Amino acid sequence: MLFTTLSNLGTDQLNFHSENKVRLLNIISIITVGISSLYTLSYFTVLNHLGVGVINAGFTLAYALTMVFNRLHLHKPAKIWFFSILMFHLFICTNVYLTNASGFHLFYFLVPTGVFLLFELREKVDKIVLSVISVLLFFYCENTLNATPLIALSESENHFLYQSVIFFNMLEVIVVLSLFSSKIEQNEALLTKQAQTDSLTGIANRHHFFKQGTSLLLDAHSQQLHLCVALLDFDHFKSINDNHGHHNGDRCLKQITQLIKNNIRSSDLFARIGGEEFALVLPDTKLDEAKQIADKIRHLISEKNISLDNGDNVVCTISVGIYAKQQPDKDIKTLLVNADNALYQAKALGRNRVSFYQKAP
Repeated sequence: MLFTTLSNLGTDQLNFHSENKVRLLNIISIITVGISSLYTLSYFTVLNHLGVGVINAGFTLAYALTMVFNRLHLHKPAKIWFFSILMFHLFICTNVYLTNASGFHLFYFLVPTGVFLLFELREKVDKIVLSVISVLLFFYCENTLNATPLIALSESENHFLYQSVIFFNMLEVIVVLSLFSSKIEQNEALLTKQAQTDSLTGIANRHHFFKQGTSLLLDAHSQQLHLCVALLDFDHFKSINDNHGHHNGDRCLKQITQLIKNNIRSSDLFARIGGEEFALVLPDTKLDEAKQIADKIRHLISEKNISLDNGDNVVCTISVGIYAKQQPDKDIKTLLVNADNALYQAKALGRNRVSFYQKAP
């Protein structure tokens, strides 16, 4: 789609923040080209002034050059160019084509908002200078009467133009702020996901495990439901890293993680809490049910051939420790410590097995 192609010009190889600003400038440029084209058409057809139409067409092309600057990765010059052309164009509209009765100088209101949205935080001087210039030009145009406009309009024609300026002002503000707020929401969602997700495996990280696990534990107590915690650890995983490289070790972790995800319930909390150590919180699950789930996962992993990038295959095994919550347990860390004790038992008994921890009565 042409709009998507134009709006993405120059956004490659940028960080997420800068990419959004460049894309937003491209979209504003497209909108401005559209508005300027409508006015150009009206100069040619409705107002029948060829000279003004040609000049305005030149300004329209100048707005389009903003996207060319962005395409060449001249992002700061693109912003300065756009706002400079806009302010000069408004000055010409108000003091050469027409008069301030047309209301074109009201577009100056968009400049301070635009520069503070589109310029980077470090570009304070540029933002202040352009904003001050726009304010000065607005007051000059507001208080200066062009006695010899190229196009003399009646009061009703000026009023119509004035209303069109108000309409396009409001339209641009609505569109730009809608796009900007949408990007803020996307940024927040991305940051939230990054804060909660393990970057290698895509499952919950340690921080999210303790936060969400605590919530699940409190729910289990309040509703008097069973809950189990399982701690899973790869057996002899160091040998895979040593013999095949860490990149193949990561490959194993990702494939095994996906296998586990495919064999647990949507209500279960699955997280990577260490290098090759994973944890499962199983809500509304009795100890014998948790043992069945863990043993199924253990068996599937031991049967899976994992292909490495050199063509070799390896087989991984895991040991699992399980602990079922009891009434006094109020802390997810306590459950995890007890599951770790069970895991230690599984390792001591020969690995590739499931053990459970039970407190002494």
